Amino acid sequence: MSEDEKEIEEEDEECIVMCCHEGEHHNLAQKIRKKIIVDLGHGLEGRDNVVMTRLNDDDLAKIDALVEVEVFKSRSEAAAFFIKEGVQARSDLFGKVMQTVEQIRKLKDQAKHSLATTPEKKD
Repeated sequence: MSEDEKEIEEEDEECIVMCCHEGEHHNLAQKIRKKIIVDLGHGLEGRDNVVMTRLNDDDLAKIDALVEVEVFKSRSEAAAFFIKEGVQARSDLFGKVMQTVEQIRKLKDQAKHSLATTPEKKD
């Protein structure tokens, strides 16, 4: 672990400890912090794509709570984390879907190619 990563981890731990004092929530906060730091450090790089979404009030309140206690820096970071978690949790589904999507793309390319090479009829 680099010096920068150690420093960030120490700062993040201080934040979680300050927000969730000793007791039953302290252990939960520690687990959340460790899970998120590992995933954020390795999984949320290169977030250059923007996706707008609508959430119900309950889901937004939960995301905002995590932002408020500084588990995440922003709603965007929290949403990206949970989308990534969902995709990973359903990797079996995405493995099947991606194979089908690739076949569809090939068929579309074949159709476009055959249309481009078909001579036009003259009436």
